[in-house]
Amino acid sequence: MTHLLRHWNLDWEKDSAESLTPEHISLRLFGNVGIQPHSTAGSLGNFFSIHDRIYGNNPKKMLQGPPTLKLPSPAIYLEGLILVKEYEDQTGAEAPYFVHTEKEIRKRKLSATTGNVTSVVKRTRSQLPSRVFTPLRSEIGDLPGFSKVLFLFATVSVARDGAVSIIWPDSTATPVACTLQDTPLGQGKTKKVFKAIYDRMPWVAKRFFDIGTGEEQVEIHENSKFLIQEITRLAKSGYYLEHFVAEAKQRGVSIDETISVTDFKLGIEVVQDGASPSLASGVSLDRYQDANTNSNSKLLWLFEPRRSARVDHWSGTNDYPAWHHKKLGSTLNAFTHYVYHLTQESIVLADLQTVNEHGDGLNVLFDMMTHTSNGASGVGDHGQEGIDTFVQSHECVDRCDGCGLSKEGFTKALKESGESDEEEEDQ
Repeated sequence: MTHLLRHWNLDWEKDSAESLTPEHISLRLFGNVGIQPHSTAGSLGNFFSIHDRIYGNNPKKMLQGPPTLKLPSPAIYLEGLILVKEYEDQTGAEAPYFVHTEKEIRKRKLSATTGNVTSVVKRTRSQLPSRVFTPLRSEIGDLPGFSKVLFLFATVSVARDGAVSIIWPDSTATPVACTLQDTPLGQGKTKKVFKAIYDRMPWVAKRFFDIGTGEEQVEIHENSKFLIQEITRLAKSGYYLEHFVAEAKQRGVSIDETISVTDFKLGIEVVQDGASPSLASGVSLDRYQDANTNSNSKLLWLFEPRRSARVDHWSGTNDYPAWHHKKLGSTLNAFTHYVYHLTQESIVLADLQTVNEHGDGLNVLFDMMTHTSNGASGVGDHGQEGIDTFVQSHECVDRCDGCGLSKEGFTKALKESGESDEEEEDQ
């Protein structure tokens, strides 16, 4: 993406006072098909491999583009949709004349002569203000309603046994500047979601605002605790999915292999001396200083790639449809059963939902919950009661059988759980 922008900006900057950035471009394949999320972050070869795996055998030849081009192989045809209105609104600069229709050019020229528009359609390089020659920026510039916020990022890893560990950045780490929305893009029952730009890519940053004690009554250490639990769930879910896919392949079971768990990052907001926490954090300087005096609390954020598509729900907090006639749904049903088996009946995945931004490619799992035997995995964990609900309601699909999973032992698990409850009541 950086290489493409550098090339496009050679012409763009001749007739506009600002540079194009990734925020202003929507890359598409032939036939108006969207590219895979975050596929532009790596090399061109990696970009080609990702899309060749998904579209390489497509009869429309999306990678090759229009038949008249006759591109040599390997090649990939891309179209860049320039978001002109967003560019002009965000930068305050006028887009070059060549992106406008003749009608729009005439309209703008007329407006310029009547004083309604301060910029003209086309200028020579010598007429442009000096800032036109600024290099391509690593992130979008100052935008109304957004702030530049410094972050450090922790490293989250999963061991071979599924144990999750977090390595916090040390004192020598250099903070990274991100662009963070001041007001939330949206919110659920417990978390608020804010737009963010990190490493020139669109993300969202999440934090808890309500854990049952009222809105914006979450202490800094409570937000940290629940976000770490949330990230642990995501990391473990990725571990479980990897093992489930391997098991299915080994047994020759056909599953939906487009499933993945969302990318994520654990961000630590850096509050410099003399500055206040970000507006998005909802934390005043006094609260922040008090928290650090008492416990050296961290202002943590959960970063995930920004999504803009419809969400598909496959299970609820305590609802587990079988989805016999949907490959993706039945695969996730078997996956839930597999996790219950893999964890020796101590963990159940719940509230599974996926997003597929482009109608093809990867189906990304995010914001899932878990029920655990100790009830300590985070918000929404109903403990053994939640596990028992799954055991009672789960309906096996063919993929469960194919992976060697059955409901044998479910009744025993329920009986043992019931006996345990009776013993507690007797005591």
